[in-house]
Amino acid sequence: MRLIFLGIWVAGFARIGIVAPVHEFSIAQTIVQAVLAELKKVQPARLVRARVVAGDLHQLVPGNLTFAYEVLTKDTPAAGSKLSVRRVPITAECRQCHWRGEIRGALFACGRCKSGDIEITGGRELYLDSIEVEQDDQAEH
Repeated sequence: MRLIFLGIWVAGFARIGIVAPVHEFSIAQTIVQAVLAELKKVQPARLVRARVVAGDLHQLVPGNLTFAYEVLTKDTPAAGSKLSVRRVPITAECRQCHWRGEIRGALFACGRCKSGDIEITGGRELYLDSIEVEQDDQAEH
């Protein structure tokens, strides 16, 4: 089994006001396109798992994303593979007191002085991190 690290960014999908399942389907569609493109490079191989890193600012519902991935990979070379989502918390640095930490809840404010003058430092990530494949033993003979 091989693990292939990719780091392919899935950009432009953090839209406000989109119904959650549609949001996840559009992101899953881009992920599946990237997975299939990478899978072609390692043929013959069977895709076991695709790993995605998703920042919490994208407000993805992991179950919706997994469901969309399963639907979109049906009848493709990626059919039957699993999608793993590693969530990245929203982090920030305060411009006033220089606190650094995780933003929890809906209030984007410093965890120490409660200032709203913060810079978001994490949680925007959204990329295909790696794919796990099993090589076809028959192709080597």
